[in-house]
Amino acid sequence: MNWNKNKSLKFTRVCIYFFAVFLVVLCVGAPWLYQGFLKLRSPLLDGMLPYFLVTNYAMAIPVGIALYRMNGLLKNISENQVFINQNTKYLKQLSWCCTAAGVIFGISGFYYFPFLFLCGTAVFMGLVLGVIKNVFVQAEEIKKENDYTI
Repeated sequence: MNWNKNKSLKFTRVCIYFFAVFLVVLCVGAPWLYQGFLKLRSPLLDGMLPYFLVTNYAMAIPVGIALYRMNGLLKNISENQVFINQNTKYLKQLSWCCTAAGVIFGISGFYYFPFLFLCGTAVFMGLVLGVIKNVFVQAEEIKKENDYTI
């Protein structure tokens, strides 16, 4: 199979739609999914279902925003609009979504320790996206200078 930029962008956008549907299914089915998980996991987690549900629904907000912004970013890239102010804003918002997820997981780590690992991962991704956003800001300035050069 010949893999190119357009196929990659389409595949990524399909994945984003898949994860958006998965997010909705997870939000709708969360009470049943977590009940099953807690029964299998440990009797020590008995009575913790409300905490897991709060974490799940709180996480749905930054995840939903992130999926929406990633789709917008990919739409702009597919239209060959890469180093534009809107993409920089999208990357900044993605960075903040990851940071918000890290905070939610950090707080949730008080009742379920493995969430602390997700906290570290989410905050790290937020930092990486922040760096990429700063690169986009510089590239945007260079592009503006080049556009004014004759």
